Amino acid sequence: MAARFWRWVLGCELLIAAAVAFWWAAGRDQSAGAAALMTLAALAALQFLFVAASFVFAQASSRESRLADAAYVLRALLTEPVQFLLAQLAMSAEPWLRLRAVPAPPSGRGAQPVLLIHGILCNRGIWARAHERLRAAGFAPIGALNLEPLGSDIESYGANVEQELRTLQRESRGARVVIVAHSMGGLVARSLLRTVGPDLISHIVTVASPHHGTVMARCLPLAGAQQMRPGASWLLALNAAQEGRLPVPVTSIYSREDSLVAPARSATLNGAQVHELRGLGHFGLLRSRRALDCIISALERHRAS
Repeated sequence: MAARFWRWVLGCELLIAAAVAFWWAAGRDQSAGAAALMTLAALAALQFLFVAASFVFAQASSRESRLADAAYVLRALLTEPVQFLLAQLAMSAEPWLRLRAVPAPPSGRGAQPVLLIHGILCNRGIWARAHERLRAAGFAPIGALNLEPLGSDIESYGANVEQELRTLQRESRGARVVIVAHSMGGLVARSLLRTVGPDLISHIVTVASPHHGTVMARCLPLAGAQQMRPGASWLLALNAAQEGRLPVPVTSIYSREDSLVAPARSATLNGAQVHELRGLGHFGLLRSRRALDCIISALERHRAS
């Protein structure tokens, strides 16, 4: 479902970019190559406009001043459009990506199962880059699931996530599972903690998860988005039950230049080990080398312990 959605989004973007290129070329003696380049430039401009608009709206709504952080803001504005486009392509191609599972290691080697959980309106294609890094680092088995239907109540995903966790535990001969979750996926994991405990989950790493809500959720008329609005009763109840007394270790990774989680500090959680990165956007936190190194490091520390 999400793959079709992102193909539709990309298709619309390409149509708009092609229309801009046609308008630019009209009345000019331009080659087909020049028109194609203009189409690509217009597509890149659309990505930049989305990121810039979301950043301005997020900062204005959360009343966070970033004038002293101009260099980091500029880095995020220059890199996030590329990361957003790559994320769209990966999510559109998700049915053809081999992200269903990485087998457990042969008998005699210690298994460290990992489950990857994506955020709202996304699918497991978002994890393509991270999946490769985790494999190379020796984590296995690795699972990644799609949260469907899109935009549903966060708690409605719990049964499918629990089933995936138990499958990974069975494949790894009883080892407890580490969850790595992006954006809303972190709240899905925390919600599940109320019914599934440390016997199944050993560690949760959240990446850009709005633990205290995000003003950007007000833009989406979806059940899951309503639960992520600052001050939402569901989110307040979840934090009241868990914050400061989490049943399993939690690591929170976030960027102060995240344009979709605002205020950025909403991604921190009392009782979690917090890692702040700079100059990365919401999707850059899943693809940049710095962010992936931070995720791997968090998992390695846990595996070593």
